[in-house]
Amino acid sequence: MSLDELTQLDDESRKKIDDAVYAQAATGFQYRFDAYRLSDEIEAGRATLPHLMALYAFLNSDSFLKFIADVTGDARGRYCDAQVTRYRPGHFLTTHTDAHEEKHRLFAYVLNLSGDWRSDWGGLLQFIAPDGHISEAYTPVRNALNLFKVPQAHAVSFVAPFAAKNRLSVTGWVRMKPDART
Repeated sequence: MSLDELTQLDDESRKKIDDAVYAQAATGFQYRFDAYRLSDEIEAGRATLPHLMALYAFLNSDSFLKFIADVTGDARGRYCDAQVTRYRPGHFLTTHTDAHEEKHRLFAYVLNLSGDWRSDWGGLLQFIAPDGHISEAYTPVRNALNLFKVPQAHAVSFVAPFAAKNRLSVTGWVRMKPDART
């Protein structure tokens, strides 16, 4: 649902959606955050924001893909997709692994854009151990790049109602072409 559609809903309709989102989050995968799917917009020829188009071009440049190969030791990455995300108070992303066989994902990344973020505001990138405990968590720090292998269990913690700003980032996956598996 687009943000415009959501804001046009009456309180009762919005509450029904909230209840359904939270019910699903209690038992399985669910998320609530705002996203601009940059890759989809560029591939469809609808992207009009020059700074985001330049960022997408950089993420798919030979130099960035070589950087990823140097850091990870895996040179199969051929392109990165991207979405711009905004987590507002009440937003979250439940535990998942990013595994998707048809997408050929090698690594996930989060390029953090939020400055002066406090860990008690939530919105932490959390890595989940096999026993269900949090093995590591990262507070969003402006210009920090979190890069991790797919599949790996992770989540973004609930952003507290008292968070003084939004958690902003560019996220996506370093992917390989189907013929680059070897």
